[in-house]
Amino acid sequence: MSNYSAIFNCPGCGSPLEIQEGTISLSCSYCELIMRVGSPGRILKYFFESDLDDFTVKFAVERHLKKKGFPLKFERLESRQFHLPFYRFRGMSYALLSEKVAGDDDEEHLMPLKKKVFHRKCRHFDLTIPAFDNKSFGLDSLGVRPEVMPLTAYRKEIFPHESIQVDIEVSPEEAKEKAMAMFFFNLGFAAANKECLSSEMIGEGLSVIYYPVWAYSIQQNNMSSTMFIDGLNKRVFHETPGIFEYRTSGMDRSRAEEINPVQHKCPNCGFDLPASESSLFYHCENCQRSYLIEDDDYVLTDMACAQYETGKKFHPFWQFEFEVENNDTVGKFSRMLTGEIPLIAKSKANNPFYIYVPAFRTANLSMLTSLGIRLCRVQPEIGVEKRNFSPGAEMVLPKSEAIELARFYWNVIRSKYQYLGGAEYDFDPGKLGQEKIIWLSLSRSYSQSKKFGFKKVKLHA
Repeated sequence: MSNYSAIFNCPGCGSPLEIQEGTISLSCSYCELIMRVGSPGRILKYFFESDLDDFTVKFAVERHLKKKGFPLKFERLESRQFHLPFYRFRGMSYALLSEKVAGDDDEEHLMPLKKKVFHRKCRHFDLTIPAFDNKSFGLDSLGVRPEVMPLTAYRKEIFPHESIQVDIEVSPEEAKEKAMAMFFFNLGFAAANKECLSSEMIGEGLSVIYYPVWAYSIQQNNMSSTMFIDGLNKRVFHETPGIFEYRTSGMDRSRAEEINPVQHKCPNCGFDLPASESSLFYHCENCQRSYLIEDDDYVLTDMACAQYETGKKFHPFWQFEFEVENNDTVGKFSRMLTGEIPLIAKSKANNPFYIYVPAFRTANLSMLTSLGIRLCRVQPEIGVEKRNFSPGAEMVLPKSEAIELARFYWNVIRSKYQYLGGAEYDFDPGKLGQEKIIWLSLSRSYSQSKKFGFKKVKLHA
């Protein structure tokens, strides 16, 4: 799942900087100013610049007419540039499917037995969804178009004044519903003859992207038509009869914002925090305090790791105290989840039952899911201590999305117990107890293949 690059000007020196869409913090490569530009749940605006002019647009129309075998003589009626808004929704999808397959025959070979087999499907997704309702433009998705050139961070004063911004008539909630509908539609092909027991979509990022399109109306042989030209590949992609008419009302339901960089400093001592493309966790090297970015703010948190682990590859996990039907300890869950042998150990019978959710990113979601569920089933006895260490992976999963993933993990765990299928055993976020971030030292790195690490920059008081 590739990020689109975006360009904006450094607020310190004015130099153009190229960043990845969705970047949390960065350091200016010119003046070394450290700034934060993103946060969880924040929707930012971007747009694509187009170098099309009237001559290039006319040439694209003539090429289209020639391809269709029409004469190149026509009368131009109107030519207007639009920027169409799209939501880009990136994230991870999880689905638990069940399937009845033929098992071993009985002794008399009368009837094949049916057994239920479970499948987990975990994958990344990257969707672009129109934020407008007008179908006349003929563009339902950006596809791979945005990968040909970088985005520009939206600012009203630099947006092309001659271009018409199409109204954003779709809210982020409606966009997510459409994304989920597309997910279930695609899941239907993968889940043929299977029953979907549970599914979750965990969104890593939502942004608004304005895409340039030209509407060119012509008259030919006493008939008028409008051709729509792609502002990036400079080709006609759609044609409608008559003159295209559109009036904007200025509607914007996206709640998206312009990029507004702020200083990335420790709230306690004012020392620069390290820069990272996607991490939500930052540790101040001056006063030794740690922070999570939540709701565009810095929230004080502990830097806690497993006490007995001495490795160097520390990975972040959300740890939630979990209760269902008055079962809240490992001992009580062992009587409910009778097949989980590790839960029977007497030494941890009175320990709270935890759901562990990996809070780092990896390309292999199936491996990450197996790791989280294995920790939930084993319920390791972990002594936690507060001390400094070097993270082996970036903490990228906010609490709200970790709770959604915890629901999926619980549904996977209880799926093999038929008597736990009742509504009384459903996951209830309101019954989650204390949550915290703990760092566990894994035997190998599960993070993505690209080199991990906070960017080495000069830090200033």
